[in-house]
Amino acid sequence: MFLIPPDSLSRLLVVMAASVLEMMNCFGVLDPLIKNFIQVAVVIGPLSFVGVVVILRKIENDHPERIRWK
Repeated sequence: MFLIPPDSLSRLLVVMAASVLEMMNCFGVLDPLIKNFIQVAVVIGPLSFVGVVVILRKIENDHPERIRWK
């Protein structure tokens, strides 16, 4: 029935690509300064989160009594 099986990873990628294209159309009406801020936030946000986790894991390896993961 479907061209791509419902449990396929490629189907997920197609849906994600369609979502990105739709989001780009929504951002088209924004001021370029706001678009640049959103792009920077999308990149820096996850990187900072990963950086904090990496730092905490390093502290955990050096001093396991100082960090407790819950």
